[in-house]
Amino acid sequence: MLIGFILLVSACGHNYCDALPVSDRIYPTKAECEKMIDALQRRRPTAVLFCGDIYRPEN
Repeated sequence: MLIGFILLVSACGHNYCDALPVSDRIYPTKAECEKMIDALQRRRPTAVLFCGDIYRPEN
């Protein structure tokens, strides 16, 4: 079950396998996560940021 989205940063380019979380905050929608990316890109235009899905395991 999808519970939200987390903001990730990649130090080596556009590669999800090397991405690390920016914070512990989980955004309820992808639009909110992308809005945060837009805000951060204004301050750090060279940062490679992604919104990653967060899932809760179903029992």
